[in-house]
Amino acid sequence: MGRIDYQNNLNQAQLEAVFSPDGPTLIIAGAGSGKTRTLVYRVAWLVEKGIPPERILLLTFTRKASQEMLHRVEEMLNRSCREVAGGTFHSLAYKFLRIYGSVIGLKRPLTVMDRKDSEELVGKIIKAKHWEKEKDVPDKREFLELLSRFVNRGLTFEEGLSNSFFENGISLSKLREVNLGYETLKRQHGLLDYDDLLSHCLHLFRQETGIVRELSSYYQYVLVDEYQDTNLLQAEIVRHLARENIMVVGDDSQSIYGFRGAHFKNILDFPRQFPGTRVIKLEENFRSSQPILNLANRMISYSKERYSKCLFSRFKKGEPPCLIELPYEESQSQYVVRQLQEFHGQGIPWQEMAVLFRAGHHSFNLEVFLQKEGIPFKKYGGRRFVEGAHIKDLISYLKVIHNPRDVLAWERILRLLEGLGPKRAQAIVERMTDCPDWTSRLECLTGYPRLKSQLTEFSALFQRLVDQPFLTPTQALEMIWDYYKNLLPGLYEEPQRRQKEIEEIIRVSYNYTETEDLLGDLSLEVYEESDGPEKDQLVLSTVHSAKGLEWKIVFIIWLTEGRFPSSQSMMNPEEMEEERRLLYVAITRAKERLFLTYPESLSNRGGGWQKNDLCHFIADIAEDLLPKRGKPINHSLQVPASYCSPIPKEDDEGFSKGTKVFHPLFGNGVIQEPPRERKVRVLFKRYGSKVLHLDYARLERG
Repeated sequence: MGRIDYQNNLNQAQLEAVFSPDGPTLIIAGAGSGKTRTLVYRVAWLVEKGIPPERILLLTFTRKASQEMLHRVEEMLNRSCREVAGGTFHSLAYKFLRIYGSVIGLKRPLTVMDRKDSEELVGKIIKAKHWEKEKDVPDKREFLELLSRFVNRGLTFEEGLSNSFFENGISLSKLREVNLGYETLKRQHGLLDYDDLLSHCLHLFRQETGIVRELSSYYQYVLVDEYQDTNLLQAEIVRHLARENIMVVGDDSQSIYGFRGAHFKNILDFPRQFPGTRVIKLEENFRSSQPILNLANRMISYSKERYSKCLFSRFKKGEPPCLIELPYEESQSQYVVRQLQEFHGQGIPWQEMAVLFRAGHHSFNLEVFLQKEGIPFKKYGGRRFVEGAHIKDLISYLKVIHNPRDVLAWERILRLLEGLGPKRAQAIVERMTDCPDWTSRLECLTGYPRLKSQLTEFSALFQRLVDQPFLTPTQALEMIWDYYKNLLPGLYEEPQRRQKEIEEIIRVSYNYTETEDLLGDLSLEVYEESDGPEKDQLVLSTVHSAKGLEWKIVFIIWLTEGRFPSSQSMMNPEEMEEERRLLYVAITRAKERLFLTYPESLSNRGGGWQKNDLCHFIADIAEDLLPKRGKPINHSLQVPASYCSPIPKEDDEGFSKGTKVFHPLFGNGVIQEPPRERKVRVLFKRYGSKVLHLDYARLERG
């Protein structure tokens, strides 16, 4: 076996994979089963056996992963393996296009644009056509996301348009014009975007069979990591390059990137695409205790399409995972914080613990509690709570009401007015410095005829706020939001996403009776930003960003229908299956202890409570695998009494089919079906069809 001690460093399944004979091989590598180690030893064994390193192709999804694997190979062999063709699909495609691109009409030099470059190019096209404020044209970022989705699903632009659902009012003809302009400018200036690398490479392979024969003959062995994450284009590139000796490694149960174009069935279809495939399963998990794996195995067993496998561990004992039901969101945050403090008091470092969630904004409420308790944390996936520009804007209005001398907050909100730049904003604020009261401060805003209508609305907002000195923080934020929501679409891209995050911060404010307390908790920074390994910080992370990581203690929060799984996936069976796999990934991040939490109720802006249903992936799992516990309400939390019961409605009259209505979040709509059991289906212009409960929704006749 050479100098490397394979037998003592690998288990039986890993040895079978490393010494697999020539031909197609599929390694189904369960979570924590040592797939990277297996790939590293496979490359080392091929080199030891006499295969020239330059004729081995190792494809990974990040350059860092490839470099780390090859570094480990070099350490084992005590020789350089830099000749191994390791890299990402995109870097390999770029290499081929530089060499052969002229054959398909690409003229050198070629420049690869990053995302910002692409956005700037699309922005120029939209601006040249004077469509910046046209509502029937997506902004530059949305357009590029649309285009990327088409390309990574192997669709032409026209095929993509015909297979997509667009909101009413989106102009397909304008979309075509933007795309034509984008493609024309790229071609004229020798520009390629990230997705062009794959699509042009595939075009080359399909057109030039001679080049494909040359390349597939050169690479004697092709190895692909994370094969479950490949899209249709990447899988076809692999089929062109690989003759016989192809080994792919992946886990169908961890395929979670469908939104990026990853095609789940690539790994399922591999044996059919490569007849005679040898399938080897790595099922020994080196990370988690058996009770955690028992839950993961049971939960994923309900997947409709998968390779059967059963993870097992040498760590047979351990605490079973625990499902915690809490009364409401603040209770959930408080429970998680108390548990974290207990574990830390027992000597577990913060960095050995993590809180996972489906979407970045799901941790906003928890972040407030963590900051209040002085717990240091870093966040992966999504911004920190107070970093969003729109959140800073909203809070700045509240800061000015609380402290009229806050010049930074004044300048920020004044600059939001169209036509009022930094210099003029600063001049206005300087004039306000010596003003003794609100009347004189607002008078400082006069004298700008061009801004008269804007400044009138601006002054009116503050007059309303000042005239009601006993407003709660929530009431003040509601009034500010009523004003700010008219500015938001003109200030930033993705206004719908930002609106959801603003809804979250308003929900956080429910727990406060004093504005000063809310602002203090939001502004408090109890740590310094650092990604250095020496910093002991709790990890907050979306599940997507947590893939490949592990911690001793893991909390998965917000396990409710509509959050995890996401409401956007509920009408699509394939997306719902991916949500199940996403939860599997989350569960298998835990090594020793796992807590799954969900709040039974969510407070509504309209008053009252919305009942949450437990995530159906775990709702029916037996208590011997997932013991369930409930926690009583902590009455020290300051939750206004008005949010503890639904708003009564006298009857359903006035909400018949066809009635025009208005909702403060979803806007204008029309009732599609008459109410049943106090629930009504409404078709909203921008948000599509929604079912609302008349006891909770603040629904008004239009």
